[in-house]
Amino acid sequence: MHRLTDAELRSRLMGAELQLLRLIEGDLPNKSIASHLGISDGEVTSRMATLHQALGLTPSNGPTWLQRQMAQTQP
Repeated sequence: MHRLTDAELRSRLMGAELQLLRLIEGDLPNKSIASHLGISDGEVTSRMATLHQALGLTPSNGPTWLQRQMAQTQP
């Protein structure tokens, strides 16, 4: 698996996505990330899905862990 450099990350991601990635790197739970960003837990999950797509981490078959989490948090 190719590890992205900081320059590659900056070229692929917008500011908000980089901020989210940094919080994820800090191993914070979704609730803490949501609180830090002033958004809901569901929005964190949604943004993580977008981040996964931007980084090419979305597999082509079957639901991802993130997709399963999103399904559980939706009303």
